[in-house]
Order: sequence, then C-alpha cells, then structure tokens
Amino acid sequence: MGDLVSLTARLESRRGCIRAVSAAEHYERGLAFEAAEQPDAAAAAYRRALASRPDMADACNNLGRLLHDRDQLGEAESLYRLAICSTSGSAGEVGLYWFNLGVVCEDTGRCAEAIAAYERALGLEPTLADAHFNLARQLEQVGRRGADDLVMRRAVRHLKRYRDLVRTGIG
Repeated sequence: MGDLVSLTARLESRRGCIRAVSAAEHYERGLAFEAAEQPDAAAAAYRRALASRPDMADACNNLGRLLHDRDQLGEAESLYRLAICSTSGSAGEVGLYWFNLGVVCEDTGRCAEAIAAYERALGLEPTLADAHFNLARQLEQVGRRGADDLVMRRAVRHLKRYRDLVRTGIG
C-alpha cells in the first residue's frame, strides 16, 4: 500500500502531460530541415511523419526526393507511387508526384514508363516546365531510334512549350 501512495503522490505532483508530436509537426520539421540543408534530419522527420500517417502524400514525395538524390531509386519510386496512390481519384491529385515518378523511371532506364508519367503530370499541371523538357528529351530519343517523324514533332512541340514557360516565368 505504501508503494501505491508514493506513486500517487509522484503522479499528483506532475503538472500537465507530454503531448505527442503530430505527423503534421514532423512534416513541418522535415521542411525546416530541408530549408536548412540538413537532408538526413529532414528524411528522419519525414519518416516519423509517415510512421503516424502513411497516407501523407507530401511526406512520401519529399522523402522520395531525398532518397532519389542519394541514388536509392527503388525506395524513392515506392514512395512516389505511395504519394500518387494517396491522392489518386481525388481532386487533389498532384502533377509533381507524377513528374518525380517519371524522373526515377527515366533514371532506371524505363523510357515508356517515364513518358507515361510525364504525360500524366502534364495532364494535371500543363505549366510544369521541367515535365515538358524531360518529355521532349524522352520523345526525341524514341523518335531517333525509330526514325519516327511524328514522335520527333511531338518532342519539338514540348520543347517549344518548355521554352515559352521558362521565358514567361510560369514554369
């Protein structure tokens, strides 16, 4: 009984509770660490956010980008796909997630998948200049390999659109 009394006394003397850090707070810390150019700390913060909320699409995308920068392409691709799945079928689908997926597909030599991802990104965000540029580059490679004038014309159209967006400062 004495142990219970001392335990109760110790608990009563404490004031307040320690509040758990939310997934959103971990995500915000990740952004702050990225701004401070601390990618390891940012990645750890995004991982903590995802441990609480695996459907947090922006954290998936940002962690994927950090891992992509470290050449951890398989894990980066998985995270990009999770980000896409977290927003799929909703009005909040994000072209940047598809763009990042396109880049990782391109980096792993999967040209057709990269083209499809860039096209989806542009379907969602037509002013994503880098998607126009990367798509033009991929289409040019396909067009040259197959001596396909139609594909080459598509590449030129995307390159022109890229230049227009960059010139106007939109993309």
